[in-house]
Amino acid sequence: MSRTLLVFGAKTFKITVPDDAKITFGPWSPPSATAKTFNPDPTGKALSGTLRVYESTKTGSSVVAVFSGVNGYRDMSISYEEEVAREEGAIIWKSDKDGYRREEKVKRQTDWLDPQLEPGEEAE
Repeated sequence: MSRTLLVFGAKTFKITVPDDAKITFGPWSPPSATAKTFNPDPTGKALSGTLRVYESTKTGSSVVAVFSGVNGYRDMSISYEEEVAREEGAIIWKSDKDGYRREEKVKRQTDWLDPQLEPGEEAE
């Protein structure tokens, strides 16, 4: 058996790993003994992490994949939806003897969408 992970970061991609694979997520390397903590980037931007995949063996575990530039990941078996707002309409400026006025004809709607589905594809 296997499971699929959706990985977000510098790129968005999917990986399929065995069910018994160990997954870890963290910085590329741990802090030094004197630092004691992970320091934020001095430029103020958010730091990305590293996703590691280990195969499970009787003698321990071995790294089989390392992905850097990762901001997050999730198992695709976990359901996820986003609320998306849509606006359609027009703004019309009209002028007459009294000056300009603005007319808005806008339709607003919100939906819950699964961002991993292709357009037109239905959730199971």
